[in-house]
Amino acid sequence: MSEKQEPMMRTLLTEKEAADHLRCSRTTLWRERKDGRISFRKVGGALRYHIDEDLNEYLKRCKRSAFTAVA
Repeated sequence: MSEKQEPMMRTLLTEKEAADHLRCSRTTLWRERKDGRISFRKVGGALRYHIDEDLNEYLKRCKRSAFTAVA
């Protein structure tokens, strides 16, 4: 493996690692992927998730702003 490929490989996570990163179950990860809300890659038949491009972008899209209750 070349030095150029190593940083990319460190940012690709397995399904279990991706679910742990998102702090969700693998079922929730599967559902979000199936519904097209989270992107992924297929590497040698295995699913992989890029931390920045897939997981962190997903988290940004899910972000909700806080609201204050009117008294």
